[in-house]
Amino acid sequence: MSASDVAPVRAAYPSQEQPRTAGTRPRPWGVLAALVVVAVVTALSAGSVRVPPLALLGSVLESLGWETGHRLEPMQEAVLLSIRLPRVVLGLMVGAVLATSGAALQALFRNPLVEPGLLGTSSGAALGAVAAIVLDVALSSRLGPFRLLAVPGAAFLGALGATLLAQRLGTGGGRTETARILLAGVAVSAGASAGIGLLMQVATDAQLRSITFWTWGSLGGTSWQVVGVAAVPLVVALGLLLRNARVLNLLLLGEREAWHLGVDVEKLKRQLVLVAALGVGAAVSVTGMIGFVGLLVPALLRLALGPDHRRLMGAAALLGAALLVTADTLARTLATSEMPVGALTSVLGVPVFISLLARRGLT
Repeated sequence: MSASDVAPVRAAYPSQEQPRTAGTRPRPWGVLAALVVVAVVTALSAGSVRVPPLALLGSVLESLGWETGHRLEPMQEAVLLSIRLPRVVLGLMVGAVLATSGAALQALFRNPLVEPGLLGTSSGAALGAVAAIVLDVALSSRLGPFRLLAVPGAAFLGALGATLLAQRLGTGGGRTETARILLAGVAVSAGASAGIGLLMQVATDAQLRSITFWTWGSLGGTSWQVVGVAAVPLVVALGLLLRNARVLNLLLLGEREAWHLGVDVEKLKRQLVLVAALGVGAAVSVTGMIGFVGLLVPALLRLALGPDHRRLMGAAALLGAALLVTADTLARTLATSEMPVGALTSVLGVPVFISLLARRGLT
């Protein structure tokens, strides 16, 4: 790590342990990749229809031309390909995007407690989804075969609209002020919450149940059609976030210092906010609101790996993917009825995050 990558830590995260020297750096890629593999195999195997890992591996090897003698039964194969595999693929993409978006925004605002929800993205998505659910009767006859995309589409537009509004309110004199964006995001979130409350007053009981289930987040009902629609914005957002990993290190030095090093700071701030909105909006639109992934994963990794975003961003993508897939597996197997995965990530995340705050001396 160069000196320019070490200096931002002292400015942005003074209470955090300083990065290790080159000879003592942990190399997380093998461990994190193993976590992803274990999470995926467990998710594909566990459930009411059990799929033995040995049969799963045998089917994969046989599809590559290797005879193993272990194959899936027709029922297992149908459940695996039609239900579990698209759910796992979506969970991997959403978890990776939420975690990397959180890491990027924490660097942008130079604050380890920032998450995408603070920009109004999640609240805007919720407002759009609730509006689509409440107006479903009026819209259903006009949308035809696209009716199933009404709620995700409205949530995506709501997320982008709320983030753009917060960014516009946070821009003054041709400059994007990060503190002002956060305040604007809080105001936009409050307005969106008020709109949700008003819409819920006119919702039917069935609509209220749908709203409650959506706001807690779930990967249930995922199909290959949903994966195909969400994949483009999720993959594009993830690629752009990972591409900016080195520039984020320079931004931690301070805006003036980054500008002197050749970074177009204003362009970078606008780009990061919009890319995070694109990714989080696409994620929330298909899964509902899933909290703590974008906040907890970067915080844990920053303690373990240091602040170098060239390592942190990729690690966040892997750990975020593994975390969400694991949480989804627990959500559908711990009880007879499926639990909201967003509620589970919050239950798991709150005590861990409180312990992190205590360790950092912030409580």
